[in-house]
Amino acid sequence: MNTEKIKKLGLTEGESRAYLSLLKLGSSTVGPITKNSGISSSKIYEVLNRLIEKGLVSFIIKEKTKHFQALEPERLNDYIEKKKIELAQSQSIIEELIPSLTSLMKIENKQEAEIFIGEKGIRTAYDIILSDAKLGSTLKYVYMHDKFSDDKAFEFFYGKTNYNAKIVAPTLRKKKMKWMGIVNDKNANSNFKKIIPHKPFIQRYTDMPLPGSIDITNSGVFIALWGTKVIGVLIRSKEIADIFNKYFDSLWEKSKLR
Repeated sequence: MNTEKIKKLGLTEGESRAYLSLLKLGSSTVGPITKNSGISSSKIYEVLNRLIEKGLVSFIIKEKTKHFQALEPERLNDYIEKKKIELAQSQSIIEELIPSLTSLMKIENKQEAEIFIGEKGIRTAYDIILSDAKLGSTLKYVYMHDKFSDDKAFEFFYGKTNYNAKIVAPTLRKKKMKWMGIVNDKNANSNFKKIIPHKPFIQRYTDMPLPGSIDITNSGVFIALWGTKVIGVLIRSKEIADIFNKYFDSLWEKSKLR
């Protein structure tokens, strides 16, 4: 496929070639990607990292080796949405490209675990887990407040990005989903303590240690780390989601309302 149309979406020549190569290859190490795309070995990691930050590529580590994979072509719509002011004319191009890109992808090689880096990547992961959730199901979360990470998390969920109000709450209302959370707010910063929960939000509190920031649906689990580098792991597995749902339900029974 000609890379010129992909480039018009805002990707560089190298990013376009690497992305198309990954759609054809499925999950792959660097060697085949370099060979298929024609990108030099000295540049390939830089190109792949940019695609990861744009939310178009993820990776997992198998036997100490990174395996990269393009996300579904539909994720390009999310990328365009974030750049709609600059790329207003690109929507018609992506609508034309999605069918042909989908036909290239090796669906049978789809990974169950994906890693996302940076705020754009985190947003893509949340978009996916909300999209996968079934009508009438429940979004559950566990959050342990930490002074080191609260500022970044607050900016994403309630501050500048305001993801909860703009995306999560409307999506849950549209899908008629419940929204339940358990937090340990011993170390919560002042911004979090001022929050008025969005409907249909039910939150309980516990003094028990919590493992971090985890979102759970009926079909997947997303674990986010709000450290110096924002990183998240999305597990798209009903079996694993069932385990985390049982953990949440057990903890819910021991938690309290304010």
